[in-house]
Amino acid sequence: MNDVPAFVEHLKKLAQDYHDTHHSLETSYREMESAEEFLVELRQQESELLNRFRLVQNQLLASLDEEILEEAVELCRIFDQVRLINQFAIQALIAKESETGAD
Repeated sequence: MNDVPAFVEHLKKLAQDYHDTHHSLETSYREMESAEEFLVELRQQESELLNRFRLVQNQLLASLDEEILEEAVELCRIFDQVRLINQFAIQALIAKESETGAD
């Protein structure tokens, strides 16, 4: 039971981080000079975050026992699928923005 307050604090921090990241992206999007420039910036940020994620992921997976390892690998697959969906959505939005801007 002592872990519940720590878990709640962890969730609050995650929510705040999500909010801050969302706000930062909205601000960057409003200030962008072109949709392509924004996409390049997003890809650079994504690449840096993915490098950090993979480092932590590899360390974590190496420390897990067999039973939990399968679940962790499934979470990694889900993360990768969500990332690809987001990447596709961003590219589609940028393409649409470029078409609209070209008119």
